Amino acid sequence: MADREEISRGLPEGVQLTEIETRIGRDPSVVSREVGRHGGRGAYRAHAAQEAAALSCERPKPLAVDRHPRLPAVVHRMLVGGWSPASIAGRLPIDYPDDHPCRVSHEATYTWV
Repeated sequence: MADREEISRGLPEGVQLTEIETRIGRDPSVVSREVGRHGGRGAYRAHAAQEAAALSCERPKPLAVDRHPRLPAVVHRMLVGGWSPASIAGRLPIDYPDDHPCRVSHEATYTWV
């Protein structure tokens, strides 16, 4: 949390990421990914980033197919229709181009089945 607070203080001051990385003693890519993952320069907040990180490490996680309300029915319909998990994984981005969460890998479909 201390590192996230230092990032949160540095961003509004216009401090470069390389300076923040030096202050907290982290690798350059760590801070860059942290900021990008939690809202970018304009929206990064330490508390929100900490809460998101805590949620992401909770176990057990829901299966990828179950994370989207529409996806289980879509995948089930395609499986019953004879589609393979690999074919489903390839077809979802075509059928739902603007719905990124409505995409899963073939491995996720096998796990869900």
